[in-house]
Amino acid sequence: MTRTRRIPAVLLVLVVGAGIVVADREGRVDDVQTDSAVPVVLGALPPVSSDAPATSSAWYCPGVPLGGKGYEGGDYGGEAIVANPTDAELTGLVTRYVDGATPLVTAISVAPRDRVVVDLDAGVDGRYASALVELTGVNGGGGAVVEQRADFPAGESYQPCANAPSDGWYFADGFTASDSKQDLVLTNPLVDATVVNVRFVTKDGERAPSALQGFVLPPQSLSVIEIANQGARGEELVGVELRAQSGTFVAARAQHYLGTGRLGYTLKLGSSAAHNDWWVVTGNYAGKPAEQIDVFNPGGRDSLVSVLFSGSDAVTAAPLSLVVPSHRVVSVSMANVAGLPESEFVVSLSVLEGDPVVVEHVVTRQLKDNAATSVDLALPSAMASSKWRSAIGLAGGTARAILVFNPTGVDASAAVASIGPAGRLPVAGLEQVALPAGRPVYVSLPAGIDLPQFEVTATQPVLVVRFVPRATGVGGRDIVPALPVPMINPVAVGQ
Repeated sequence: MTRTRRIPAVLLVLVVGAGIVVADREGRVDDVQTDSAVPVVLGALPPVSSDAPATSSAWYCPGVPLGGKGYEGGDYGGEAIVANPTDAELTGLVTRYVDGATPLVTAISVAPRDRVVVDLDAGVDGRYASALVELTGVNGGGGAVVEQRADFPAGESYQPCANAPSDGWYFADGFTASDSKQDLVLTNPLVDATVVNVRFVTKDGERAPSALQGFVLPPQSLSVIEIANQGARGEELVGVELRAQSGTFVAARAQHYLGTGRLGYTLKLGSSAAHNDWWVVTGNYAGKPAEQIDVFNPGGRDSLVSVLFSGSDAVTAAPLSLVVPSHRVVSVSMANVAGLPESEFVVSLSVLEGDPVVVEHVVTRQLKDNAATSVDLALPSAMASSKWRSAIGLAGGTARAILVFNPTGVDASAAVASIGPAGRLPVAGLEQVALPAGRPVYVSLPAGIDLPQFEVTATQPVLVVRFVPRATGVGGRDIVPALPVPMINPVAVGQ
């Protein structure tokens, strides 16, 4: 077989081997459009909320840790948060999947402009529990948002639930140094078995363990793969690709960091698709934390990626041109970027030539008593929307709770509204937040005004991320994207 010619390297920063084959996406939902007229395939994006007419909606929560067989404490577990921003009651079913157990089904109802919290660990025994939330009602639950919280002794981790299973999932980052634990949590919600191939990479190159080729996910089940036990122990970067031979599934990465520059816990969905344009909007080099951006090329061709730093006049870092070889990961450390100030910044990554990529952002920040690691998937440019929703509540008085980034070249403004039994109420002082073009804006919540669920609306397409304080474990904040609400294209919906 002839290997694809490599693109000459302009600047290469810490290349690590990665093994990936891109699968053709099947079963995508209809194309819709954001108000920026950018065509969007919802099935290829991270979680979104939709006002599209539908008879029902389904959400796939990736899983929470249970502590193992026989565990009876309260440090492990988690919940699904089902938020109804509409004026009509929603009803639905929650199906919970536990490794080695029969699925459990529970009925729920959600009052107008209210939330229901589903205890995912109640009455189950195993390593992890995931969930399928199926909603019906006026417009089939249009506008609903479902997110999850995973509880672990090292701290909580939040994640919006997926809109659909996929035949492929990708993780640019992974970590098993200092006996840190990396589990792949795989849910097959289908009535038929799903067969997957799993490949991962370390600094020594690509690996495809025979035990993970043709790995069977039984019907309506949850399976766990411990990466360290598959030959990737003691690694500071482990990229993973999962591709279905048949069927679809949901994949999450659970990480317990125990040293070598990382501490804490995260449980996050993978990316169900690669993209040509990404934004890292949560950069913050204040205090010079250990901060990096991992770029994963799951395609068959080398990719030339333009990396642009911006966010304020103080950001003077020169653009980078990265060659990300086929089936490899390139990691960029912020400590190696000249001209990056000790302040907030954003990064635009665009594929100029070659195959689409997957991007993750990792930061370990020193706190008063320890350190805390956060990981967030970068946001594809196609996610930009003028409306965003959140089911995760934020307490009044939380400083720098919401980040709104305006990626357009036009100044804009945004309004934050709280959703509750009294309806949608503007948050005092946040009725018109100025959004300069190309600048990240951190929004603090007024004291005494809690947001059980909320919406952000803007005059231009924006990107919205939440910083949720951890109440336990290492502390710090979890970085969690809100859910965009793409504007519906009537022509596309009717086709």
